[in-house]
Amino acid sequence: MTSFFHRRMDGPGTFTGGGLSPQPPEDPKSTAASTLFEFFDHACQEFGQRPAFSQFGCTLSFQQIDRLSEAVAAYLQSLPGVKPGDRVAIQVPNILAYPVIAFGIIKAGMVIVNTNPLYTPRETERQLKDAEIKVWFIAETSAHIVPLLHKSLQEPTVVICDLFAIHPRPKQWLMEFYLRHKRRAVAAYPRSKYIALQKVLSRGQRLRWQRPKLSGDELVMLQYTGGSTGVLKGAMLSHRNLATNIEQVRSFIAGSFRAGQEIIIAPLPLYHIFAFTVHCGTPLLTGAHNILILDPTALGALIKELSRWPFTAITGVNTLFYSLLRADSFRRLNFSSLRFGIAGGMKLDPKVAQHWQEVTGCPLLEGFGMSELSPVASFNPPDANRIGSIGKPVPGTSMKLVDAQGADILSPDTAGELWIKGPQVMQGYWKNPQETAQHLTADGWMRSGDLATFDRDGYWFIVGRVKRMILVSGFNVYPSEIEDVIRLHPDVVDCAVLGIPHAVTGEIIKARVISKNKELKAQDIREHCRLYLTTYKLPKHVDFVESLATPPIKT
Repeated sequence: MTSFFHRRMDGPGTFTGGGLSPQPPEDPKSTAASTLFEFFDHACQEFGQRPAFSQFGCTLSFQQIDRLSEAVAAYLQSLPGVKPGDRVAIQVPNILAYPVIAFGIIKAGMVIVNTNPLYTPRETERQLKDAEIKVWFIAETSAHIVPLLHKSLQEPTVVICDLFAIHPRPKQWLMEFYLRHKRRAVAAYPRSKYIALQKVLSRGQRLRWQRPKLSGDELVMLQYTGGSTGVLKGAMLSHRNLATNIEQVRSFIAGSFRAGQEIIIAPLPLYHIFAFTVHCGTPLLTGAHNILILDPTALGALIKELSRWPFTAITGVNTLFYSLLRADSFRRLNFSSLRFGIAGGMKLDPKVAQHWQEVTGCPLLEGFGMSELSPVASFNPPDANRIGSIGKPVPGTSMKLVDAQGADILSPDTAGELWIKGPQVMQGYWKNPQETAQHLTADGWMRSGDLATFDRDGYWFIVGRVKRMILVSGFNVYPSEIEDVIRLHPDVVDCAVLGIPHAVTGEIIKARVISKNKELKAQDIREHCRLYLTTYKLPKHVDFVESLATPPIKT
C-alpha cells in the first residue's frame, strides 16, 4: 500500500512539520507491552452488547464475536501437531466469518496469514508454502483449488467457509442456494474431505479454550507483500506493532470519533492490512460498528446498503470513490451523519477528493502506509486536510528523506526516498534476512521505496517510486512476476511489462512481447496470464515487437 496515512513529534503533545524528524518520544500507550488479545478483551468489556459487524441484515455484537472466536480458538488448540506460534491462513472475502476466524487465531496464540481469495492456485501456493501453514480457512467460492495444492502444502487442516455460515437459518440456506445454484459461484470440490466452519464452531463450543500467555514481541501476523522489489515477502508483524498502530490511528482521529457511536462502511478487503487495522483493529478501542461489503464492484448494491445506514465514515480506494461520485443514486444520499472518508491503497486523485468534498460536504482524507508499517505512517488531520498530501506522521513516528548518496535531505520541496521509523515498523521479513537487511536499517529505519517531498508546513507528498512497481486500483503489481508468467508461453521469446497512467485505476498494465509465432494474438497472451495471475495483474494492452527496444508491430 503506498497511499495512506505524518505527524512529527518534537515533544510530548507537540506536532510540527519538517524533513528530518527527531527520535520518537516514549508514549506509554503506544509502546507498552500491549497485545491485540488485551485490546479485544477491552472491547468486549467496554462495548460488549454494542454491534461490531453487520452484513445482509445480520449483526454480531462484540460479545458474540468473543464467543464465536473462542470456539475457533478452542478448535485450533485441539488439533494434533498444531501449537502456539504456528501459521493459520485466512483466504476469505469480507464476510462475518472473517473477524470471527481472525480473533480466534489470535486467541489461540497463533499467527494470521492473510491471503487474497481471488488468487490463482499458483499465487496461493507460493504464499502458503512460504508461510508453512498448519491450518487453512478458505471460502467455499475458492475451495476448488484445495485439492490441487493440499499435498504440496504438507496437508494442512482445511476448513471450508460458507460465505453465510454465521447468518441465522433459514436465511443462511436461502443465500447459499442463491450463491450455488443461481450465481453458480461455487465450483465442484470434494466437500466431504474437509471440515466446514459450522462444524468447527460446533465442536469448539464443546471444547475447553486455554488462554494463551502472549507478549507484545510475539508474532501475530504474516502480511505478504512484494515490497518495492516484487520478491514475495512476509512482513512479520508483532502484537506490539499492530497494537501500537491501532492506538496511533485512534489518537490521531480521537477528536473526530465518538466511542461506541460510529458506523463505518467497510468495502476494502479485510485481508489487506489497511482494512484490517481500520475495520478490525481500531474498533477494539472505539467500539465502532462496521458494515461489511462483500463485493464493492456491485455498485448498485453498495449504494443501496449505504442508504440503509446513517454512516459516519467510509474507506475506499480512488477507483471506488470515483465510481460512487459518478452515480446519481449516490449523490442523492443523505450525508448528514458523514464526517469523513478515508482513501488508501493507491494515490488519491485531487479532482476526486475535491468532488467528494463538494458532493458530501466532508473531506476525503489520504495518508501513507505499507504492510511493513502495520500499516499507518502518516495521515491528514481530519480538521486540517490538505488535498494532494499524505498528511503528517502519526504520533511516535519519524519520517525523513534520503538522497541517492544516503544523505539526509533537510530542505523543503526536495525529493528523496522516504524512510520511516517508529514502533509500528515490522520485525523483519519471514525467513528472509537478506531482504530484511536491504529494506530495514540496523537502527530501525524502513526504506519505503517511494519518492517524497515535504513543504514548510510539515505536510508530505508522494511524487514517485524508486523502483519498478505498478499500482492498479490500490493493488501492488510487480512487472517481474507478470514477465515470468508471460515467458512460460511456448511462443514467447521475451517480454517487458510496464505501467501506464490511467485516470480511474491509477495505472494499467502493458506488456511488450517478442513472439516466434506470427499468429499469436493479444488475447492469447491475456488468456495465458489468466491461468496463473489474478484479475488485476492481467495486462490490458499487449504490443508485439521485434525487439524490446523497438515500437510495436501489432496489438
